[in-house]
Amino acid sequence: MNKPLPRRITAFVYGVAALFLGAVLSIAALTMWQTYQKAIAESEIEAKRFVGASEAALNRSLLAVDMLLAGMGQFLRKSTEANVAADIAQPETAQLVETVVRQSLLVRYLAFLKPDGAVVGSSDRRGAGLAVQLPDGFLKELLNRPGSLLAISAPSVSLATSQQVLYFGRVLRLADGSRLVAVAEVQVSMLTTILAQGASIKGLEVTLEREAGPLLASMPPRDDLAGRSISPAVTDQISDGSPRRMLARLSGTPAIVVARPTLQRNLLIVAGIPLTFALEDWRRERDLILGTALAFTLMILAVSYFAHLQLRRQWRARADLLRSKATLDQALESMADGFVLLDPDGRILTWNRRFVDYFPWTETLLLPRATFQEIDDQNVRHLQAQNEQELVLPNGQVILAVKSPTPDGGLVCVYRDITEKRRHLADILEGKAQLQATLDALPDVLLEAGIDGRCYHFHSPRRPRSSIKVREPVGKLMSELLPANAAAEVMVALRDAFEFGFSSGRQFESRGPKGALWFEISVSRKLIGEGIDARFIVILRNITDSKLAAREIEHLAFYDILTGLPNRRLLLHRLQASIDSNTRRSRHGALLFLDLDDFKTLNDALGHTIGDELLKQVAVRLQGCLGEGSTVARLGGDEFVVLLENLSEDPAVAAMQTNASGEAILTGLNQSFQLENHQYHSTCSIGAVVFNATHQSLEDLLKQADIAMYYAKSAGGDALRFFEAAMQTAITARATLESELHAALEGKQFLLHYQSQVTSEGHIVAAEVLIRWQHPVKGLVNPGGFIELAEETGLIVPIGMWVLETACVQLERWSHDPRRRDLQLAVNVSARQFRSDDFVDRVCEVIRRTGADPTRLKLELTESLLQDKVTETIGKMQSLAAMGIHFSMDDFGTGYSSLSYMTQLPLNQIKVDKFFVQSIGVDPKVELIIQAIIGMARNLDLQIVAEGVETHQQFEFLQAHGAMLCQGYLFSRPVPIEQFEAQLDLAMAD
Repeated sequence: MNKPLPRRITAFVYGVAALFLGAVLSIAALTMWQTYQKAIAESEIEAKRFVGASEAALNRSLLAVDMLLAGMGQFLRKSTEANVAADIAQPETAQLVETVVRQSLLVRYLAFLKPDGAVVGSSDRRGAGLAVQLPDGFLKELLNRPGSLLAISAPSVSLATSQQVLYFGRVLRLADGSRLVAVAEVQVSMLTTILAQGASIKGLEVTLEREAGPLLASMPPRDDLAGRSISPAVTDQISDGSPRRMLARLSGTPAIVVARPTLQRNLLIVAGIPLTFALEDWRRERDLILGTALAFTLMILAVSYFAHLQLRRQWRARADLLRSKATLDQALESMADGFVLLDPDGRILTWNRRFVDYFPWTETLLLPRATFQEIDDQNVRHLQAQNEQELVLPNGQVILAVKSPTPDGGLVCVYRDITEKRRHLADILEGKAQLQATLDALPDVLLEAGIDGRCYHFHSPRRPRSSIKVREPVGKLMSELLPANAAAEVMVALRDAFEFGFSSGRQFESRGPKGALWFEISVSRKLIGEGIDARFIVILRNITDSKLAAREIEHLAFYDILTGLPNRRLLLHRLQASIDSNTRRSRHGALLFLDLDDFKTLNDALGHTIGDELLKQVAVRLQGCLGEGSTVARLGGDEFVVLLENLSEDPAVAAMQTNASGEAILTGLNQSFQLENHQYHSTCSIGAVVFNATHQSLEDLLKQADIAMYYAKSAGGDALRFFEAAMQTAITARATLESELHAALEGKQFLLHYQSQVTSEGHIVAAEVLIRWQHPVKGLVNPGGFIELAEETGLIVPIGMWVLETACVQLERWSHDPRRRDLQLAVNVSARQFRSDDFVDRVCEVIRRTGADPTRLKLELTESLLQDKVTETIGKMQSLAAMGIHFSMDDFGTGYSSLSYMTQLPLNQIKVDKFFVQSIGVDPKVELIIQAIIGMARNLDLQIVAEGVETHQQFEFLQAHGAMLCQGYLFSRPVPIEQFEAQLDLAMAD
């Protein structure tokens, strides 16, 4: 390893370089700063010089205009208000005015206006007919000025030329003391020309503006800024003619700005040179300075680097010299063998430490130029054994002495310890014996073979079932040792191993009197031998047991254990093969999805053993109902799938063939089954789907057949239904609605509407709460759009509890309002919700948590609750009634319950269904039924509520026959709580 250059030398080299770099950078920075200051100073001088010149030129022009206007005052000083127009109109006067205006470079025309703005004369040929439109407020400003001073207007657009102009005005006193306004129109472009005279400064921006006022003219012209105040405003403190750093008046960029007032003190000339232009030459100088500094920097760095590189090379050369010497000195000492160099006379020239380690008794004799014979004599006395080449030391080490002559006649004596080599040889012999024992214990056939398949060595297991039956296989070819198919596989494996070094995984079958045996071939190429002399180790392993086990595993993986039919995995494999075949042959196939009707009832009644027996018999019958080329598979439970292949090219004929197979299955399974001691009649529901070279997934085909089966079962079972797209749509819509219901419950999308219940006098004493769904896309959804699905999926239970809790919260709020504390709320409870085991406990928990008065709560139940579990229903109602909760029988008269339970139920109210109410005035028989219901309720001391009241005729009939409460659109639709409370307030106000 090279020793690195000392850090102090590296630090010195780069330190000197750093000093030079610092000097270069400092000089560059100072130079750039000085040139920067010079550029700024020169720009300031140019700006001041320009402003001074522009000020003088502009003052001359302004003075000329002012004198022109003042001269007109002298000319008209004898005129009065009455004759001034006539005086101006005189030819000699008009000629004089026109001549004066023509001699002025700035003024386009001169006009004379009365204080009311009327033109009495002008230098224009139109005379008093000239249209003069002064900027708003300019005339008033002139008349309000003290004295007769020149005033300049804001920029405006001339009616005659459509150009930006300024108006110069002065008030003239007539002989009778009246006032006349003289106005001169000056084009802004003319002022800009005056401002720009002699302007050769690059990027110069010049503005003429009022003090802290609007812009009058600019160079370059900026019509978009004309008449507008530019921020920041230029004031007396700024307009002293001194250069300042501020934003340019037109471009808004940083600039050197000089402002000076004109003879009109409120009129300022502002010149600005943007720093971008002022420093343009400086930036070129800066880039030149930086480039020069960079060149010096790179030069200094390059010199430093090459100096450091040269010093490092010199240091490495010195280190290499020292290392070579050290290597030469240590060469002998690093040898693992003893070493002695003798001259031609047998005297010692040099030796190493290892020789002394081997022969420590010679250490005192080892001297330069000493005779080596003395060493040999000493060794004879100490060694246990000695011959010409091998020496045995007292500690048992065996030393091999090798003596080689040198060109000059001397000797190189090397003494090598071969003790470990002897031990390794012994270990090899022992390992060989152990390897042979291991080979004898292996159950595999081992051969050493050549590339031509000839056997050179052979080892056979002691166990029987070997693949080679020849007694002496050595020297024979594989074709002589093995069956033809096995020999061919071995030869292919030999060629693979010759190319890649190994081969594994090939198998062959050997049939014998005791059955077939399977062997796996593994071949590895030996490292010795090339070309035709290559040798290979061939292992033939008996894998018959694992092969049988694999087949058993494969059968379990692809076949149903109970029925022996293909399972789902094998069905999908065959279905894919059928689709591929349909693609090639343009044929159709079909899937029949079968589900046994009432299979769960059989399992529950007779046990799973009987159910399994039925499944096995169904599997046998299905196979008997179908011909060859069809697959019957069991998916699990009582679900079977039949795959029909090679159907007609015509889809209609293929559907007929599928229907015929389905009808055959229905007929076959309708026959009775003998299940132990039971005769059992079974039916099934079948869903069918016909397919060709479909692009649908396999799972989609199964799903379609499953959906069709669902519709067959929904139709009552024992039926066959073909899949239609509408089925998929309906199922998808149902699944979507179910998902949205879950989201609605979690996202609190439900809300309650309230429909009032009124007395015969029209007083609101109660309300029924009705749920609505505020769907984020569909808007407000009525219960008919989701309650049925909620009942089927069980979501009705959490939804119903939400409705109950929300109603109780509202009752608790009303309890603090004396006007509403007596109101009752009726809540609908579904049969599924009521039959839940913890319904009573959950209602009690809601009452406790919300603090609602249970006597103000009324639960509406339907007659369907009385179809079964009547005793349980009565018990729950009595438990809740004990708390004070009231009960109402909803839709009374439309169910199938027995009237015998009416005396056992703790009812407080029955509701006459709207079917009866809407028949009032239409069907006298229905009217008699209503009277009977009202009479029965009165005798049972039950309150009557008639729902669905929509007309006054219905209301009057119910009033006449004693209906206590009415509910319907005649009084109010179901409305949100805010509208319902507004109805209450309106009713109380009435």
